[in-house]
Parts: sequence; C-alpha cells; structure tokens
Amino acid sequence: MQKLTIAICCLGMLASVFAGSTSERTSIGLENIEIKGDLGKRIDRNFNRLEEERYQPIQDTGCFRKANYRWPGDMEGRTILSLAMLQQSGEREAKYLPKIMEMTPGRMNEVGYFGINYFPKCDEQQLSGHGWLLRGLCELYADRQDPAVKTMIEKIADNLVVPTQGKHKVYPIEPRTRVKNKGKVSGEVLSEDGIWRLSSDVGCDFIFMDGVIQAADILGRKDLYPIIDEMVARFLEVDLVAIEAQTHSTMTALRALIRYAELADKPELIAEAEKRFDLYLREGSTENHANYNWFGRPTHTEPCAVIDAFMVATQLWQISGNPRYLEQAHKMYFNGMGHGQRQNGGFGCDKCLGAEGPFMQIKMPEAWFCCTMRGSEGLVRAEEYAFVQSGDTLMLPFFNDATVNFKGGTFQVTTAYPYEGVVSVKMEKAPEAGTALAFFKPTWAGKTEITLNGKSVNAAEKEGFVTVNAELNAGDALVYTFEQVPYWAETQNIHTLKGYQRVYQGPLLLGMITNKELILPADAKLSWNAETKQVDVSGSDVKLSPINDVIDNNYQRRGYKRQALWRKK
Repeated sequence: MQKLTIAICCLGMLASVFAGSTSERTSIGLENIEIKGDLGKRIDRNFNRLEEERYQPIQDTGCFRKANYRWPGDMEGRTILSLAMLQQSGEREAKYLPKIMEMTPGRMNEVGYFGINYFPKCDEQQLSGHGWLLRGLCELYADRQDPAVKTMIEKIADNLVVPTQGKHKVYPIEPRTRVKNKGKVSGEVLSEDGIWRLSSDVGCDFIFMDGVIQAADILGRKDLYPIIDEMVARFLEVDLVAIEAQTHSTMTALRALIRYAELADKPELIAEAEKRFDLYLREGSTENHANYNWFGRPTHTEPCAVIDAFMVATQLWQISGNPRYLEQAHKMYFNGMGHGQRQNGGFGCDKCLGAEGPFMQIKMPEAWFCCTMRGSEGLVRAEEYAFVQSGDTLMLPFFNDATVNFKGGTFQVTTAYPYEGVVSVKMEKAPEAGTALAFFKPTWAGKTEITLNGKSVNAAEKEGFVTVNAELNAGDALVYTFEQVPYWAETQNIHTLKGYQRVYQGPLLLGMITNKELILPADAKLSWNAETKQVDVSGSDVKLSPINDVIDNNYQRRGYKRQALWRKK
C-alpha cells in the first residue's frame, strides 16, 4: 500500500498548508484493519457487484470492450483497479482478476496498450483510459509484486507515455476552442485541435497524469518526470471555470498533484491543490456534497468525482492537520458517496441539489461503466483512512466498527456515529506502554467526555482531536462521547438557489421524501429521535431523515423526490 509521506518545508505565507506532515499522520495499513458495520456492508455489496457478469473477463457483456470502444483501456483499467483495491481490503480474493490479467495482454495492440496508435496525434480519451489502467496495474503490482504486471506498466510507459512528451504543453485550454454544452454522460470525442482529439470530459488528459505519476514511482523512472512536469504546468494554467472543466478530471488531477508533491519533493504543489479544491467547493459541488459534472454545467452528479474529492480532502488533512478538510471528507462520504451508492452496491448519478431546486432526484440508477468501479477505491480508502498513526498515537479521524491491530494491541471499535456521538474501544489485547488514542472532534460536536472502565479520564484537545494518554490493559473499555444535535447550515455553492438553507444531524444532511416543496415553520425547533433516526420539526408533521439510506432502499428513478433544502424565513 502506497502511503503519502510528504516532506514539509517552510514556504512563507503558505505556512498554514504545511502545519504538519503526512509522516505524522499515516495509515496503519489495511492489513491491520478488519472493517465491519455500515462501511463493511458497503464494501461487501460493491465487491459482489464487481463479480457479476458485467465485470468478468468476457467481451462486450463483461469488462473487455469492443475494439472500437471510444475509451480504450478505461473499462479494463477501472475494473483492474477496483478489484485490486477490493482484495487489498482483506474482504476476499478477487476471483476473476487472475483471468482478467491473463487475457489483458492479448486484447492490446502490438506495442502493449489499448486502441489504435494515433501518433503523432493524441486522443485524450485514450490517454485518460490508460490513466486508470496504469493506476490499476500499479496498485496490483504494489500489492502482489507480479513481474508480468510490471512488464505491462513498462510497455505502456515506453510506448504510450514517452511519445507524448512535448505534446501536453500544447493541450488546448483556451475556452473558445472547446465545444461547450455537449457530451454524453459517458463522454465522447467532440473535436480536434492541432494534434489533439478532444473529449467532452474537458481536462481528462489530467487523469492520465495521475497514472503516469504512480507508474514513475512504481518503476523508479525519473526519465518520466519531464513529461509529468509538462502536464502539471499545463494543468496549473487552466481556468477551470472558464473552460468548464469536468470536475472528476479536476479532482483526479489534484490527487496527482499531491502524489507528485511527495514523489518529486515539490511541496509547493500542495498549495495549488488547496486553491483548486476550495474552488471546487465554492463552484463545483452540490449541496449534498456531491458534484456538478462540469464547472458551470450542473447537469448531473458523478460519484467518480465525489470519491476523488473525498480522497483529496482526507489527504489535505493528513498533510496540513487542518480539521476543516476532515469535516469536508465526513460530509462527502456520508452524503455524496452515501447517497450515490445504490442497493446493488454500484454507484449512480443524481440531479444536482441546489442548482435548479431544493430536491434530490435520481438521474441514472447506476453508472456501471465508471462510477461503480471508482466506488471500490473510495470505499477501500475510507477503510484505510479510518485509523491513522501519529507516532505512538492511534488516531481515529473517522468512526467505524472494526477490529484494529496497533502497537501490539488489538482494539475492538464500535460506534453509533454518524447518528450519535458515541465511540467505544475495548482492549482485547493490551498495546505497548505509552500508546495513546486520539478521537476526532468536529465543529458540530458539543461537550466531550472520555471514560475508562466507566470513570472519566483527563484528555487533551488540539487541532480538532481529543487525545487520551492512559495505561491500557486487556479488557479495558474506553468510551468517547460528544453531544450531537440537529443544526441549520448555510448553502456552500455560490450558484445555489438563493434563500435556502440545510439541516444536519452531525455530518448527515437531512431531507424528506415529498412531491411538493414544504415550508418549515419560522420558529421551528429541531429535535433528534435516536430510536427512529429522524429529526422532528416542531409545529409541523415533517420528519427529516438522513439521505444516506439509498443503499438500504430500492428507490426508483421516476418516483424518488426528496427535499433537502429549506426556505429561509
């Protein structure tokens, strides 16, 4: 498992970005986590979906697409990445992955990649697809060290990546040169400009960048750095709003900047990622923490982008220690990803909450050709991010039921979060002396308390975490509690309909299924009902429920309409 450990240096006014380093906040490793509860259920359902016929090594009806597929390597690459990540989660082995890997070389062209050779031109959809293929191969190689997989990476690097040198610097980024307001949900080549065949998924060349960076890392290929530098420089020149860039491409590019900041010792790229992440929150995200598919074009959400945004937010917290990123990650996970995952374990697209109205509605039941597969990495990363090491401290930036091994100890973690602020840790085996535990305290949390075997213990609060240093023995029970009550919140996107607000319980956005817009009483009081997991609104019959229940309900596209924004009085 690759871990982000960025060396931090002082950059004057950018000091806030480098308040900490990921070497201080690193995953304890998936091998030390047995996830359970809701996240375990979501991973299991997604894994089951990824072993159905659509993702098996079958042509046309499986993961292998026709020779004229307009995204060469994309379906294959996403499938490999998905299955490589899922089996890393410890759930089980991906039973169809060995056959997929056996058949893949035979599906490629004579020089070792998918599709035709467009040289001297570049097809950005082909490059984007191979970004996912490189990521999948790299994750698989990092986990299993199969030399045949490494050979595949090397061939793509030599025969597809290297020939693009000098071409990314002329990737068309002038807004007037790009075709606007066109493109299918799955994307299509719309035009040619010089040497570039351009996609409706504006900016998807930068998905390629992330795969190239990981390949350079896996292969130890510094000769690829000039090509990466070229792509990075071009991305930083893009006016994302003016060009109406695809938000998924943008979030993947931000992950690439973070990856390259570590690999090539370029910490200044973190500040660039921060700026563009804030732009995304301000102009490219929906009010349920999902996304506009393009900046300025709120046609639908795409869980692919939500997953990459979730990863970016968490990684920025790891780097900076700034809890605002962690709060965004919580809300993206529970409301963006939580609403996007369907009952069958796949992920689908929704209408953009706040862009045209106060309702959440299903746009596409499942985007099996992209989002379901990206969902796999998002869920596995959620498991990986759940338990973080900082020296001798086990940090819990997220709360999930799990069995965790750390510093020689075994911890059984159970929680009522996100519905209530209760996290229990039972010591099955005592950790090494000096081991501490740190629990996230979000800004919506009220009074906190930590008890050890029923007795309150002293705890220190710093940078959004409550830390307890106490001798822990086998059989001990540590309980962290914090108050959570419903609260009103302003909208976040500057393009959202004016005059509306949101209601939350902890990180959970609340709504109500209704065909017509409801108006809440001006003096309404909100009260959480722990038994029903709903918020009662005084002076009305309205009962607000968390929107992350889609996985447990077979909501139909035509009949599902849920109000999640409320007029101000």
